[in-house]
Amino acid sequence: MDSHIPHTPKIGHHRRARLILFCLLLGSATADAGTLGEAIDSALDLEGQRARVGALRDEGEATRRQAASLVAGDPGLRVKHLSDQATANEGAYEWEAMVELPLWMPGQRTARQAVAAALGGQAETLAGLLRWEMAGRVREAVWNARLTQGRVDQAALALANARALATTVDKRLAAGDLARVDALVAHQAVLDREAEHQSARMEAEEALARYRHLTGQATLPDDSEEATPQNLTDQLPPDHPLLREADSAVGVARRQRDQARSERAGHPVLSLGTTVARDARGADQNTALQLELSIPFGLASQSAPSIAAAERVYTEQAGERQRLLRQAEAELIAAHLGRRGAAEALAIAERRQEAAREAFALVRRAFELGEADLTTRLRAEDSAREANVALELRRLEQGRARARLNQALGVIPQ
Repeated sequence: MDSHIPHTPKIGHHRRARLILFCLLLGSATADAGTLGEAIDSALDLEGQRARVGALRDEGEATRRQAASLVAGDPGLRVKHLSDQATANEGAYEWEAMVELPLWMPGQRTARQAVAAALGGQAETLAGLLRWEMAGRVREAVWNARLTQGRVDQAALALANARALATTVDKRLAAGDLARVDALVAHQAVLDREAEHQSARMEAEEALARYRHLTGQATLPDDSEEATPQNLTDQLPPDHPLLREADSAVGVARRQRDQARSERAGHPVLSLGTTVARDARGADQNTALQLELSIPFGLASQSAPSIAAAERVYTEQAGERQRLLRQAEAELIAAHLGRRGAAEALAIAERRQEAAREAFALVRRAFELGEADLTTRLRAEDSAREANVALELRRLEQGRARARLNQALGVIPQ
């Protein structure tokens, strides 16, 4: 008799493409991650997000240098020439050269220095925000990979049990205890478990490939099992990266609004230079020093648009800060509920697995004694297998729930 029915699963074009992608990513992966913090650092480097922090620091430093300058704007050179060549042509002329220096009004330099300090602070909070956001993406990628690997482990165990059962059925068939249809059913169960195992492996490989593409790391971090946060609270911590960055953005907008108000009168311009003049040919040339001071009127109608624009930006940032606060609070509530739900689901899965295990043990014993048929045994085994898979996934989901709660609380792995 045929005790084994060969079966080669067909892999479609889309599955071949996924395998090729996985192999490419595997070839480009670097050394092991080691820790979750190192994986986050690697992911940040790959995406180049840290350049945003450097650009913001450069903007703050440029504003600081501008505020430290002796002049309030770019100096200019003004040259003027007068001549009677086109009229009387008596040789009279006048040359005037002036250097124009914009001056600071009281409070303007201080306002720009405050903007520079606010931009520097925002650069620091942006670095924390980018790391926190990447931590959330890495955490999800890690736990997606671990959950899919859990399904692979359970599928492999189910496949081993199905093959062992098929071997037992073959022996009993040879001894005349079972019919050939029982052997066919047993080997069909092996094929079903092989298909499930192959599908689970593909999902696990895809999840690991996504993690490798995100972080550039070859394997999952060793410390992905995060501890439950100490001093657990339902309130957002004041140093939450999202709120700190939002506060910084509001602070920058406030300082820029103050700057717009301080510069509503514009900048006085001090002009220093010399004048060289001659009344006629042969006359002596006269040279004189010249000093001018130009003071703008500072009409409210002229400065109103810039002040209104700065006020609008401040209002938008304040509103965005409130929106982000509400969003973070909702995510924290969801994380708490998810953690509690995961714990309750685990308790149920443990009771279900225990009941299914006991039932399967009884049915298996009855099958060995010839008191139950193969269909009943396979049905009990399927129930026990599903309960084992559910229990394993519920255990893994405890770790994911803790990671999501840490993420909602603003905890960043170092």
